[in-house]
This record gives sequence, structure tokens and C-alpha cells, in this order.
Amino acid sequence: MEENANRVEVYINGKPYRMKSGNEVEYMKIIAETVDDMMSEIRKNNNKLGREDLAVLAALNLADRLRKKEDEADSLEDRLTAVQSENEGLKRNIEELTKELNDFITAFDRTKNLKL
Repeated sequence: MEENANRVEVYINGKPYRMKSGNEVEYMKIIAETVDDMMSEIRKNNNKLGREDLAVLAALNLADRLRKKEDEADSLEDRLTAVQSENEGLKRNIEELTKELNDFITAFDRTKNLKL
């Protein structure tokens, strides 16, 4: 890890942990708070769990959240691709209609010069 990495002490489930990362200190605190909150939530519903089981259940819950967000991101990427494709088709339609309109204007201008 870099020499100029940020360091911070956080508390998770009442125990201090020293974190070292290239991320900002506030970000590291938020991450630790997320884990601590998850463990507290699980402990409220199951106060007889040991630290290890609590940590595993918190990890499973957080992995579940992550997986759902990844699936959501994949779905949004698919939708974006479809919208971009539709946009390209609409651009082609506009180009074709613009050409038709210009051809019509040119043809109309020629008929104005015809003498009957």
C-alpha cells in the first residue's frame, strides 16, 4: 500500500480497528459504519450470536446488497444500450427525412421555374 495512504481508527461491534487505505478518511468511516450498522441490526434480532457469526451474517447481507446493485447496474446498462440503439435509429430516420425534404424543396423550386 502507498506510503501516503490515509489511516483512521473505527469501531465495529464495539471493537476498534485501524484502517489504512488510499480512500478518503470520511469514506472509510462510512464503510465501517455500514458494517457496524449491519451487525447491530442483526444482533438486535439475534442477541445470542457470537462475533464471528455476526460478522458472517453481516457479510452475507452486504454481499446480497452488492449482488442486487450489480444486477440493477447490469439491467441499466442493457437499457442504456437499447436506448442508444433506438437513438441511432431515430437519427438515421431524421437524416433520411431531411434528405427527402431537401429533395422535395429542390423539386418544388424547379417547378416554379417552369413556364406553362
